[in-house]
Amino acid sequence: MGFRELVRQAVTFALFASVSANQLWHDVNRYDAHGNECLYREKSDVVCSRLCVTDLSSCPTSLQPSCPDNQSFCADGECHDECTDDIQAQNPCHCSRSGSKLPSEAQDLVPCLTIPNVTIQQFHAWNSEEDIRSACGAEANITDQSKTVGVWDKSWIGGDVMAVWAECPAAPTPNYKYNESYWIAIYAVNGALVLLILVWSVYKGFAEQGVRAASSSKTSGTENRLGSQGSIVADSDSNIKDTNEKPTAEKAIISSPSNSPAGSTSSDLNSAGVLAEGTNISGYRNHILGTISVWSIGICTVLWICLLGVLTADYYGKLPGWRYGKDYSLAFESDYLLLATFLILWGISFIICISLFILKPYLRNYFRLLTLPADGEYVCAVRLLNEIKVMQEKPNKLQHNINMFAERLRTRLGRDKEHTTCPIKKTSEGRIYFTYQCTRYVLDEQTQQYAPYEFDLGTSHRRLIEQADGLSGAE
Repeated sequence: MGFRELVRQAVTFALFASVSANQLWHDVNRYDAHGNECLYREKSDVVCSRLCVTDLSSCPTSLQPSCPDNQSFCADGECHDECTDDIQAQNPCHCSRSGSKLPSEAQDLVPCLTIPNVTIQQFHAWNSEEDIRSACGAEANITDQSKTVGVWDKSWIGGDVMAVWAECPAAPTPNYKYNESYWIAIYAVNGALVLLILVWSVYKGFAEQGVRAASSSKTSGTENRLGSQGSIVADSDSNIKDTNEKPTAEKAIISSPSNSPAGSTSSDLNSAGVLAEGTNISGYRNHILGTISVWSIGICTVLWICLLGVLTADYYGKLPGWRYGKDYSLAFESDYLLLATFLILWGISFIICISLFILKPYLRNYFRLLTLPADGEYVCAVRLLNEIKVMQEKPNKLQHNINMFAERLRTRLGRDKEHTTCPIKKTSEGRIYFTYQCTRYVLDEQTQQYAPYEFDLGTSHRRLIEQADGLSGAE
């Protein structure tokens, strides 16, 4: 497909995307299928909007209030024994607005009496507002209302305008101020977690400087018999003299943490040893601050899921306490706002869970301090995974590109390596060791390196049979 074809298709899609279903060239229901204007029709029992004034004396004569003795005309447009604050707050001329959301021009408005429902003989569906105003104005005996009566939020009282129709616009969409108690709790919990992780990252960087400097000073691939304290490669030709007491560590290859993944102390191990070629090991030890950070991440993840459960319960009005039976109480009784909040928080929770899944091989050890393998509480073995791919007789370019993308994504996500963290243990005799892939690696106190442990099984069948009951508890 050429460049011009791509441009053509892009322009075509853009034109289709910009198509609107709005009626631009005619009014809905004004013309019939043949283009003729629809006949007027009668509409009965039409409700009139309240007429609002700043002084009740400005109301038309037929709409001026008159209450029985001992009663007063209140802001809700009715007569009451007492105009309480709750009654005054129900002023229809305020259009369900209060405080800063109420225009200053509407603060002093009070309603006249209710206009009875009217019947419109010639109702134009495409011009219904004008028809309703005219019919209601005629019912209230208002003359020349086009100049003396305005519309709420469009023309206010002043000059020739003596009153306004309380045709309230749609109520503003409710939204959070983001200073509600539950939002403050979300900020506090997640902010504390972020601060804790930042403090740990800074501390970890300073605490590991000595280990990294000591390891980087050694040259990768150099033989060292007496004290690299790095990881080792056990050679199949190692000559063991005292096999009952000494691990096989005759030949060792060390490498610097700066040359290994994640800055860990590493080594390449041969096929005859327990660790395969391309496997790196590094030492770690726990720290109270790192442990707290890991537990905090787990707790916050659970809290995110619980928050989704709270929003779900609120959607069905099942929250306990005074909120029980009230739908969408956390979102100002707006189902749209609650659903939008749920979707956004669900997306955040999904990203958190996916991130934890991707970082799972590294997460726990990140919150431990890096040490040399001989000094740590844990040893992390990182082994390169090799895949066997079957090639097609006729290579497919699309399949080739997909495979390349998948391989790069796999490498980026670290899925081309297997991470195994092994705890370092001690035998009853005080030997330090760890077990990896069903093989025990024991620390040689002399060389400060780990190597597979070997036992002398003897040089004859009789000696071998004598050991049929296995090793002793001490061994």
